[in-house]
Amino acid sequence: MENTSQILDRSADLLTGRRVLLVNPPADDLVSSINADWQVWTWDWSTQRSLAGQLDEANLSFSHLCPQTEGLEAAVLVVPKALERAEYALAQIVPLLPAGCPLYLVGEKKGGISRAEKLMQPYGTGPEKLDSARHCQLWRMAVNGDVAPFDLNHWQREIRIELEDQTIELVSLPGVFSHGRLDEGSQLLLEELAPLPAGKVLDFGCGAGVLTTALARRNPASSFEMVDVDALALYCARETLTRNAVEADVYPSDGLSDVHGRLAAVVSNPPFHTGIKHDTSVAERFFEQITRNLLPGGEMRIVANGFLRYPVLIEAHIGPCEVLRENNRFKVYSAVAPG
Repeated sequence: MENTSQILDRSADLLTGRRVLLVNPPADDLVSSINADWQVWTWDWSTQRSLAGQLDEANLSFSHLCPQTEGLEAAVLVVPKALERAEYALAQIVPLLPAGCPLYLVGEKKGGISRAEKLMQPYGTGPEKLDSARHCQLWRMAVNGDVAPFDLNHWQREIRIELEDQTIELVSLPGVFSHGRLDEGSQLLLEELAPLPAGKVLDFGCGAGVLTTALARRNPASSFEMVDVDALALYCARETLTRNAVEADVYPSDGLSDVHGRLAAVVSNPPFHTGIKHDTSVAERFFEQITRNLLPGGEMRIVANGFLRYPVLIEAHIGPCEVLRENNRFKVYSAVAPG
């Protein structure tokens, strides 16, 4: 089990036999280890796929919204690294809890659990640290039960992005990549006006949907599919498409796990490095796997930090790599599958 699950397992008696809302759990066997009446909310598709074999469909929710569960006797939030995502989750969790109900926060010290007291403060008094082990902490507080119902509109940002050839209305939620703005990498990629090959185009790690919205308008002979592992990103992508009258298929995928069929092109501003660690293994796996989906002559077009040595990996798995555009931080790469 993950470290956060192990520290919960050490305090299993707090949860055993209770109806418990578990939010943002890792993809391990915690729910099988502790005998509780679990209601799980995850926004991570890899976790959804992993837990689907351990929980009934009614007890497992993959969504941007917390399931409206009654009769809860406890709630556990595995604190995400993004503080605003933790605040977003708590704003949905706490209104479901009766006064005096225990709220538990667990997480790794490097992942944000040090903010536990600050996160709990709006919802009760006397947060206490119950355990500290394996670089993790477990906190508890009884909620006061006096909290406003969750309002999605309070958390949703809608911004207008002005590109050279079009205007985009973008919808974003906390923790979605580049929340509430157009990031520098995506902007550089969208400055490249070379057309994409006609046919099916995959937007990998689509985030709030800015790439597909812009590129679908520029490439009317292409049909777009958008994938992301994050339920909040998928919701935002659908909302962005609707506001801009653009059509595309949007669905969850853990990497390329749920992508099928052959592609004329794939575009991405991908999350290829893990946290602050320089790790090209995720990128190499993607470059290797995407060749199974690219048609002969299909194009991969991505933007990435310029210091990452992606051209070597791209050429090893796909084909000759061309730099279409660059600035002092990012480069836009293109490679065409042989055939």
